[in-house]
Amino acid sequence: MKKTAIVFLLGLAASICACNRHQESIIGIWIVDKINVQFDEKHNTPELVKQIGEMERQNSFCINSDSVLVFKGLDFEWQDRISLNNDGTLTCDGKSFGIWKDGQIVTQTWSPLGDVVVTYRKK
Repeated sequence: MKKTAIVFLLGLAASICACNRHQESIIGIWIVDKINVQFDEKHNTPELVKQIGEMERQNSFCINSDSVLVFKGLDFEWQDRISLNNDGTLTCDGKSFGIWKDGQIVTQTWSPLGDVVVTYRKK
């Protein structure tokens, strides 16, 4: 019985340390690395797609050590508490913000025009 409890506690401690290490990895300033605008070309002009890409390129965000994300766009700013789930999903206020994977954060925005997938890298 004691051995089982010790193994359980060691496993729990290891998983807590792993979560903290991952949490520390997302702390910092994030800037746009890649943009993939997936709009229906039959209903949108290349100029619109280019303009959307240029607007997205202005985005950046900072994740502070107290788990607050401060997002800065072209003409707006917002902040919220962020959490990193075990599967790499980042959530703000219970809603998915993006996915943290391989040292990058990928966000996806859906709109009636199409999807915009933005990959961020740490500055």
